[in-house]
Amino acid sequence: MDSKHRSTQRLVGAATATAFALIGTLALATPSASAVSADRDHDGMPNRWEAAHGLNPRVANGGGDADHDRLSNLAEFRHRTDPRDEDSDNDGMDDGDEVRDGRGSTNVRDRDTDDDGRLDGDEDADHDGVRNEDEDDASETCLFNDDDRDHDGVADEDENEQHTSVRDRDSDDDGVLDGAEDPNHDGVTNEDLDDHADDECENETEDADDFLGTIASYDATTGALVIMLSDGVTTVTHTVTDATDVELGHGQKSDTSLLVAGTGVDEILLAADGTLSEVEITPAAP
Repeated sequence: MDSKHRSTQRLVGAATATAFALIGTLALATPSASAVSADRDHDGMPNRWEAAHGLNPRVANGGGDADHDRLSNLAEFRHRTDPRDEDSDNDGMDDGDEVRDGRGSTNVRDRDTDDDGRLDGDEDADHDGVRNEDEDDASETCLFNDDDRDHDGVADEDENEQHTSVRDRDSDDDGVLDGAEDPNHDGVTNEDLDDHADDECENETEDADDFLGTIASYDATTGALVIMLSDGVTTVTHTVTDATDVELGHGQKSDTSLLVAGTGVDEILLAADGTLSEVEITPAAP
């Protein structure tokens, strides 16, 4: 091969090498299509994760807080918690509180971090006489109210202490919502045990879900009050006595003349002997 051909070959080789180098540089500088689609809205959370947790992968919402636990959606992704559940490990402590706590005694993904048989929320990490799960109660507003997945008026974090179920609003099937039970017969219902003077959620959130069903029948002679529960199938029977208070809500007194079929029953309280001490009703529209 003469020198001219060798020179031409070297030039072609150099040009080819330069072209490949340029292509490589462009490849590094330009994200692949798959990389772009992995986080379409560039909010730090992969599309698949957002879709799986009910977030919109087309909207940059990393700074949002879908479950109001004061832990951003992006932080939920990074801590591998559920952005739709304020207490991902069901230990009584909000995810945000566990992350900010910073103590080794609580782990946002372990409900009993120290394996002592007590949920992290029931522990008292700073030994101040207040359980971990209640440290933030005095400052909570309705926006950050505790989860109540079965809408019985009792926060999920308190159900274990009251021996009720977080997934059953009437754990003992007596026709009384768990939150409306008064097991100590001291006039304070389960849903009000954690109330405090500045509880903005009182009569706003807890009581909003109170609806047992409707009156199927009432026998004034025997006092038997039959209530068709809200499922439209189950009925429960309770006894009305002379001591039973009939209320129209917000403490407005009424009487047994309104205990007629079709009347809505929002809440009932039982006396120590099992009879009705109070029944709150909503009369049927005329």
